Amino acid sequence: MKHRRVLRAAVTVAVTGALAAGMTMALTTSASAGTTLRASAAEKGRYFGAAVATGKLSTSVYATILNREFNSVVAENEMKWDATEPQQGQFRYT
Repeated sequence: MKHRRVLRAAVTVAVTGALAAGMTMALTTSASAGTTLRASAAEKGRYFGAAVATGKLSTSVYATILNREFNSVVAENEMKWDATEPQQGQFRYT
C-alpha cells in the first residue's frame, strides 16, 4: 500500500512539473512574438501581405500601416481583367 502512495505522489509531482514547464514555454513564446504582423510572420520565415489600391497610397496613415505591418503587397483591382484587357486581345497596362 505504501509503495502505491509513493508511486502516486511521484506521478503527481511529475505531471505537475510537466504542466508547469509547458505553461512556461507557452508564455515565453507568446511574450517574444513579433510586435508587428510583419515581424511575427518573418520569425516563421513567412511573408504577410495585403492587396493595395494605388489610389490610397497617397494617404500617409494608409502607407505607414502598410510599411509597418506588411512585407508583401499585390495590386488590389488595378491588375484585374477589365483593367488590363478592356477588349479581348487588346492589353493595357497603364
